Amino acid sequence: MKDWISGAMFLEDEHKTPETPSLGVKGRGFTLVELLVVITIIGILIALLLPAVQAAREAARRAQCINNLKQIALALHNYHSTYKIFPPSSVWRPGTADNIQRLNNPNLSENWVILILPFLEQQALRDAFDLSRYITDPVNERPRGTALSVMLCPSDAYNRTPYNGSQYNQGANWARGNYAANAALGKMTVNGHTGYGGTESAATDASSGWRHPLIRGVMGANTSVSIDEIRDGTSQTILVGEIRAGVVPIDPRGVWAMSGGCPSALWSHGYIGDANGPNAPYLNADDTNGCSDTRSAVGGAERLAQMGMPCAEGSRPNYQQAARSMHPGGIHAAMADGSVHFISDYVQTGTSQTNLGVWDRLNLSADGLPMSAGSY
Repeated sequence: MKDWISGAMFLEDEHKTPETPSLGVKGRGFTLVELLVVITIIGILIALLLPAVQAAREAARRAQCINNLKQIALALHNYHSTYKIFPPSSVWRPGTADNIQRLNNPNLSENWVILILPFLEQQALRDAFDLSRYITDPVNERPRGTALSVMLCPSDAYNRTPYNGSQYNQGANWARGNYAANAALGKMTVNGHTGYGGTESAATDASSGWRHPLIRGVMGANTSVSIDEIRDGTSQTILVGEIRAGVVPIDPRGVWAMSGGCPSALWSHGYIGDANGPNAPYLNADDTNGCSDTRSAVGGAERLAQMGMPCAEGSRPNYQQAARSMHPGGIHAAMADGSVHFISDYVQTGTSQTNLGVWDRLNLSADGLPMSAGSY
């Protein structure tokens, strides 16, 4: 009996099916509302984090830009130690007012960057230039098209597109640069010649024009000064400032191997007019070769101004260029003592030779008005 019962129990156990879960218990997932809440929280966190990431990236880019300026300032000082004078911002042959202010000028010789290449550890590149020919000559196309990392600010989104000056008789393949020599603040008529940013020095053999204390910077056209001639103090005089690269291939601004204002020199960038101060916003600020073409390429003058790169209506010689950068709020500048400072867009600017602003005094090398610490 016992065995029969045990066998029956065994058979009963053998035919048992697994228990089914209770109909009242379910596997729980996220509701649509919960998913939306999670997505919203993630979006808020990303929105909070993104500015911090962008700020960190810009800080790194600014650090690289500052380092570039320090290297350039050191190279200029080494040049000065060798030649007892800073290089000219531009060399013009022949040095006449008509040549210097000529539109679509192919007669462009070496500039300050080419002259200091050996002091930037770029002797091979310097040797690649044939200075018996103009820099616009096809023989110089390869060296002038060489990108120099020390001349490029990583914050500038346009500095990797070469300048193409073929339609302006200047040839193609010009590498960009973001640093320009402080040539001169204004213009002055001397012996019948009007010079822009130091150009009359070439037309009048460096007479009283460029060397007027309320005109001259540090590196003019066919002329320059020594440290001893910087009478306001090397720590209070800009040597090199930031500029932006042209926003389209035919925009000549920011070209490291090209002479003249806009490509590689700051000319008429003070009280003289509408390119006054860092990142001058005025609709006709910079006077550049081919401005009308640049305006057309981006959709008009207002659009170009919105991009932070306004230029004067028509096509003019490259003789007026404001200091510019894509750093929020201002530009970096290397002083004549080698230090680098950030100068705000809102630095005080002047209106005339009798009403100089802080910006003017930082650029003039012999105005006789040194500034106190913290004035900018």
